[in-house]
Amino acid sequence: MKRLTGNFAVFAIAMIGCAKKDGATATSVDVPAVAVTAAPVQVREIRRSVDAVGTLNGFEEVTLAPKVEGRVLSIRADVGDIAVPGSVLLELDTTDYVLSVAEAKQAFAAELAKLDLTELPVGEPDLSRIPIVKRAAVGLEDAERRFQVKKGLLANRAVSKDEYDLAETDMRLAEATRTQAVTEAKAILAAARLRKATLELAEQRLRDCKLTVPVPAGWEAWASVVGPGFAPLRFAVAQRMLAEGEMVRSMPVTNAFKLVIDFKLKLRVTVPERYTAELKIDQLVTVSVEAYPDRSFPGRVARINPTIDSLNRTFQVEIEVPNATNTLKAGGFAKADITTKLEANRIVVPPAAIVAFAGVNTIYLVDGERAKAIRVTIGTREKDWVEVQGDIPTGARVILSGQSQLADGSTIRIRN
Repeated sequence: MKRLTGNFAVFAIAMIGCAKKDGATATSVDVPAVAVTAAPVQVREIRRSVDAVGTLNGFEEVTLAPKVEGRVLSIRADVGDIAVPGSVLLELDTTDYVLSVAEAKQAFAAELAKLDLTELPVGEPDLSRIPIVKRAAVGLEDAERRFQVKKGLLANRAVSKDEYDLAETDMRLAEATRTQAVTEAKAILAAARLRKATLELAEQRLRDCKLTVPVPAGWEAWASVVGPGFAPLRFAVAQRMLAEGEMVRSMPVTNAFKLVIDFKLKLRVTVPERYTAELKIDQLVTVSVEAYPDRSFPGRVARINPTIDSLNRTFQVEIEVPNATNTLKAGGFAKADITTKLEANRIVVPPAAIVAFAGVNTIYLVDGERAKAIRVTIGTREKDWVEVQGDIPTGARVILSGQSQLADGSTIRIRN
């Protein structure tokens, strides 16, 4: 038994010696080539982007409330209606305001009558034509005339000094009377202007009984070109808050309608602070909403908030989204894919080429009849390709199948 064991040991040593003399390893002799498929590494332009979510807002949103109090007489618009700028939305009962206008007109007319005018003059009026001033001026002229007569008679010793002094006193009283008349005329004129302002205010309150759609900047230019019915700066009624017969109060304010301009929407999203340097005005944006999963909508970065929210370390970005067909709805949730830059000559491989193990990503390249393992960093991922960064030569071919049987330097056989 001992002799048999010793012979086996001698045989094993001899076999090892023969293998070393032949200069070949057991692997190279015994392991067959692994059949793999391969494809050329591609180079393409990569779009860098920042993803964010937010809410779609109207291009302009406004909540309207009547300026005056009163009972709602009629409502001219409802939710979903197009509200052309300047059109009437609702009317209030005008009875009290009509009476106020009539009262103000009478008060204004009474002040004008004191001035012997039918309307207020433009600029500073000629006070000498006002009756009280004219009467005082006539009295002053008469007193001056009599004073001059007395003065001449006194020089000829035809009148006494007392008569002369009395004439002088009458002249001074006439001067004071004229000054007072001018002052009274100015006061009456000021009162007339006040009455006119009161009348205009009453007339404005009467007009305010009709709640109208505001006219946005640029509306008239659009309307003159395409007509009021086709101008994009039209409002749509988003909410009606009153009904006919309700009472409108000024304290607290009674809101009546919420209007929105939606031919263009504003998507406001919050972006993490780390993307501050990457976002710029006018960058292109792809917008998607859940209502249209197979569609995307173009947009552009319109505004970037210059401050960072210290609570969540984000900043707000406003994106303009054209909505001429009114497909998108204000208030809806949307996702934004903001294109920050385009990078050329980036290497991409099919997703099947990536071998991931223990947090390390590897690809195998065809190196003659052997596989060469390359550790890579993953970049942008798409459905049909993955961006990789590593020591990858130009024109290399990447292995797509059979990687589970490969190691660095394994013998391979390309199959069709």
